[in-house]
Amino acid sequence: MKFWKKCILALLLLIVIFIIYLFLNIRSLSVEKINDDIHVIRGVGGNTTVLNTDAGAVVIDSMTFKMQGSLIREKAEQLTGKEVVLLVNTHYHLDHTHGNPGFKPGLQVVSTARTLSHLEVLDANNWQGEKAKLLPNDTFVDKKQFKFGNKTITLVHPGRGHTDGDLVVLFEEDKTLVTGDLFFNQHYPNIDLEAGGSVQAWPATIDSVLALDFVTVIPGHGDTSNRTGLVRFQDMMRQLALIGNLAAANDTPLETVLNSDELSEDDGYQPIKVAGFPLGLDREFVLKRAWQESTGNFKRLN
Repeated sequence: MKFWKKCILALLLLIVIFIIYLFLNIRSLSVEKINDDIHVIRGVGGNTTVLNTDAGAVVIDSMTFKMQGSLIREKAEQLTGKEVVLLVNTHYHLDHTHGNPGFKPGLQVVSTARTLSHLEVLDANNWQGEKAKLLPNDTFVDKKQFKFGNKTITLVHPGRGHTDGDLVVLFEEDKTLVTGDLFFNQHYPNIDLEAGGSVQAWPATIDSVLALDFVTVIPGHGDTSNRTGLVRFQDMMRQLALIGNLAAANDTPLETVLNSDELSEDDGYQPIKVAGFPLGLDREFVLKRAWQESTGNFKRLN
């Protein structure tokens, strides 16, 4: 009996330690300065971007938890010396939107119309009660532009890729592009076929992004990059699309695709981890998604 009591106590202690570890990771935010007006905040949930304008702070994405959203808002106000006047959600996934309730109700929150639809349909359980006040309240279909004093901000929905509702944000004067999860820098991407994402369409969507005037690129996950880094990611997605097409044309089974060496443009890519734990976004995952789309082995949810 004493042995089992010790085991239970040890297990409880491990659980408490694990919870503390996660809590500390969730609260941990690091800041990269791009220039005097642009900073990238990194933490559990990827990258958040803060732009300082004459009219206030603009925040792109809010990470995973309300607590993170509150910390991001505080950090944005510290970095800029101004209140947040605009929050942009690049797409609907929880690691980019569930921090929204950490911002003040009444804030202008912008997304594409498709992103709002996904939040209301696919993520409806999260957006109940007070949280619903921080859903996007300003949506668009193709393009939207804001002028905040000395800064021009252009939002573009360039096409399908990660989902069918992703947008990119161009800080015109700074020639800096925020891509959300249309660009995973040196990481295997999530491909949300169920929400309209597409391996096949992704390379052409990046072509639309590359037509914009920018130098610096802030991805949804991974280090700050540039046009060359985005093109390298496009090369990987283009190769994935080809692998999927060939599999469908030749009736190649999934197991054969997973065990092949046809994917070579992913050299140096790493699976994404949260607090040290893998999320399953790895080489096998992207190959499976390419096969599923090309062979029709998936179901749209919205």
